[in-house]
Amino acid sequence: MPRGTLITPDGTRIAYRTDLPPRGPAGPPVLLLDSPAGHAGDWDDLTARLCEDGHRVVRYEARRDERATEETRGAAAATSDAAALLRHLGLAPAVLVARSEGSRTARELACAAPHLVQSLILLDGPPDACRNDDAHDTHPTLTLRADQATPHDPHTLHEAIGEFLRRTGATRKDPAHA
Repeated sequence: MPRGTLITPDGTRIAYRTDLPPRGPAGPPVLLLDSPAGHAGDWDDLTARLCEDGHRVVRYEARRDERATEETRGAAAATSDAAALLRHLGLAPAVLVARSEGSRTARELACAAPHLVQSLILLDGPPDACRNDDAHDTHPTLTLRADQATPHDPHTLHEAIGEFLRRTGATRKDPAHA
């Protein structure tokens, strides 16, 4: 699992991890987005399953510096961080899988930089992160409630995500990846 650090234009350091599929990519890259209270390790089981499906998966720790100003800690900064990471790693367009406050970041990124996003999977996000807006109109979107969306139940979550990605053409199952 390669690790790296991205330094954003405002000097914030973002540590990230990239997990690679064992047999080479068969689908688009996936960026996992969480709230500042979340931890990249919460996604371990889902990451392993997505890699087995042929996706390169990237996860990172969202900003959580209590000394930061509201401007560097807000939604615009989170959106900018996610965009900078996708550009830095050359992963566009990517599937965004977002939980909690990360859903707002995913939706904002899809509206601000639609070329970086292939589709959205929003897991138990705040109500305004799931409203019908430009992101939903231009990108295939799957929205799941908390009882369907916990990373701690990776089997159910993986099935829902896998079906959505197959339905939208984002994942192909071929003999080399079956």
